[in-house]
Amino acid sequence: MTGRGSGAKQKTRRGFYQKAGVVFPVRRIQRHLRGHHLVNHKARVSTTGALYLAAVLEYITAEVLELSGMAAHDNKKKRISPKSIFLAIKSDDEFRQLTQGSIMPHSGNYWGGALLSAGSNSSSGPTAIQPVPGKTVSGQSKGHLNLRKSKTIKGTVSSRKGRKTHQQAPQNQVQAGAQATWTSISHRTALPPAMDDEPLPGTVETLSQRTLVSGVQLSVLKADITSVEADCYVNPTSSSVAFAGQVGNRMLAVGGALLHGTIAGELYQHMVIPPCGAVTSPAAGLLAQHIIHCNSPSWTETDSIQKLQQTVTNCLDEVTRLKLTSVAMPSIGSGGNRFPKHTAAQTILRGISTYYKNKPPTDFHVKRIIFVLYDKQSVNVFRTELARLIE
Repeated sequence: MTGRGSGAKQKTRRGFYQKAGVVFPVRRIQRHLRGHHLVNHKARVSTTGALYLAAVLEYITAEVLELSGMAAHDNKKKRISPKSIFLAIKSDDEFRQLTQGSIMPHSGNYWGGALLSAGSNSSSGPTAIQPVPGKTVSGQSKGHLNLRKSKTIKGTVSSRKGRKTHQQAPQNQVQAGAQATWTSISHRTALPPAMDDEPLPGTVETLSQRTLVSGVQLSVLKADITSVEADCYVNPTSSSVAFAGQVGNRMLAVGGALLHGTIAGELYQHMVIPPCGAVTSPAAGLLAQHIIHCNSPSWTETDSIQKLQQTVTNCLDEVTRLKLTSVAMPSIGSGGNRFPKHTAAQTILRGISTYYKNKPPTDFHVKRIIFVLYDKQSVNVFRTELARLIE
């Protein structure tokens, strides 16, 4: 029997939140919940609820930190600034919806100098600039608008790229030669995505490349998929051959009547794509020769990750059957099917690596698979997951 003074090593007591693996302080969160004006120490706040809230806050903080680090890296910054956090949140659809109506101090302007376009006197658009006559505030704008207080803009405004844009005051409201105070009226409840994230039609920008052990080269491009030269395009759709969503609508807009006439036939009108299946049609009017239509699963389905990997496998079976050498595909599942971008990228890359790892080189002809992405967040996710891919 071990005595008290025998020098035996005693076990360190661990709290329940330490056993749960939560870093955020559960007791402090519980204390703040009890002191909230809706509770005011009159209702009971369970410890489990405080633990759940701490876990949610910790997860959101980790996600924001990861996206902010990517934004700082893209802008060639060594520190995460409020601007990096702002760009990370506003470039993510879910975080942008979560933070609607909020203002982040010292984070700058999302649109940069595009707010003060030359000769723009109308109040349309997400932010309107209106003069307030009769009052003058000293100072000069420094490239972005402060949404909390008004400043005087004297003649020119520095834009995002260092150029100067002349801003004329409306003649019917401010007399010539008089100073005017410009205030920004922000409608932030429906903040649109940044136009800089969308590639211009016809532009192709290769951002990352990697060659697998099997010899297949994987590339990450920020481009319009119809501008990429490949043997086939992948079109995520449902159980029918249709051009829906961002990728399908773009293909149909470029292909025009030729592409529409090809799929309007009786063969494709009555064709049913099985779950996780893939079928091929001609790519009339496009740079590619074929279009692979895949019935990708939804994130809410059971075994959705396995089904997405099977969808990728069936697409690659079509590529092998047609003896194609290059494929251009978007991020399957992360659009209308609501897959998280990281999960979709990991599953797609793992499916491609497993597919060609288990096949001898003589059984396939593909040399390059191109991931064509629109927004900056998807590009960053695929670049990160491509670098982390373990064969």
